[in-house]
Amino acid sequence: MNARKQYFVTVDTEDIREMSIPDSGIEYEIYADADEIKEVEMLFMEKRKKGKQAVEYIGKPFDEWGADDKRNKYDEYLVRIYQKVYDLGTSTTKEKIAEIGLLN
Repeated sequence: MNARKQYFVTVDTEDIREMSIPDSGIEYEIYADADEIKEVEMLFMEKRKKGKQAVEYIGKPFDEWGADDKRNKYDEYLVRIYQKVYDLGTSTTKEKIAEIGLLN
């Protein structure tokens, strides 16, 4: 098993750093091993892909067929990211995410 290290995750910019950078957005402190970091990176990648697919419908305002499904997939990955960060997070991180009210 890999050793867990401290990381700081900024969900909106999809940054994962070993050092906190103040004023870089809302950071969440987590402790994760290399495999867990790869999992968060994969979730970010999937969220980007789903976001691009959802944005395709902006240029087609009267063609909403399938748009909700694409938006829901994007939302699903966003929730999965917050759940993973919550699971790996410190007590402060868990409090911050709980305040958002995104997770059940």
